[in-house]
Amino acid sequence: MENRKKMNGGGNGVTYCVTGANGYIGSFLVKILLERGYRVHATVRHPAKSLHLLSLWNGGDRLRLFKADLAEEGSFDEAIKGCDGVFHVAASMEFSTLENCNVENYVQSKVIDPAVKGTLNLLKSCSKSKSVKRVVFTSSISTQTGKDSTGKWRHVVDETCQTPIRHVWNTKASGWVYVLSKLVTEEVAFKYAKQNGIDLVSVITTTVGGAFLTSSIPASIQVLLSPITGY
Repeated sequence: MENRKKMNGGGNGVTYCVTGANGYIGSFLVKILLERGYRVHATVRHPAKSLHLLSLWNGGDRLRLFKADLAEEGSFDEAIKGCDGVFHVAASMEFSTLENCNVENYVQSKVIDPAVKGTLNLLKSCSKSKSVKRVVFTSSISTQTGKDSTGKWRHVVDETCQTPIRHVWNTKASGWVYVLSKLVTEEVAFKYAKQNGIDLVSVITTTVGGAFLTSSIPASIQVLLSPITGY
């Protein structure tokens, strides 16, 4: 209990914004930040559908829930105002396309363009705030390969092992839509951050499994269970 009290007092008034707070990673991130004593601005598209999380987060007056939509410019202004950092966790979990459609046009217009617009909308809100010191972008291990840019196999994967965007478009391997979305939005995010003086870092997350706070089974767990369920 003593250690927990010390941990809860460690926030020092620091405030973080978490996008996609009602998602698998986002909901746990909010919970952990609150447990460590930080103030959290949690953003969701539909607050009414996320009320069950309030009792699980138990943040008291250190937690504020905001309605925000990546598709709407300025939607994150209020949530990010006064924040010291932003965790951008919200993302499309689309892995495939509809049947009988122009695949490339569909992916570009329905997945890539909205994802890019949403990322830029968020970063523009960060620029307006003047208080944000760092933005954390959540990428995915699926964007990486075991070879670096020279074709050499690597025991330790780093930035040189990123899968080329054109390769993803050409091969269209399993889950390629999700991979492409992550690669393109990350590229756009770093370009904007460099041009506008934002400290941006990208975290490469692996496949996530285990307990969850969400009201439905997260997509990554559905993927892990697919050999058993057949879905």
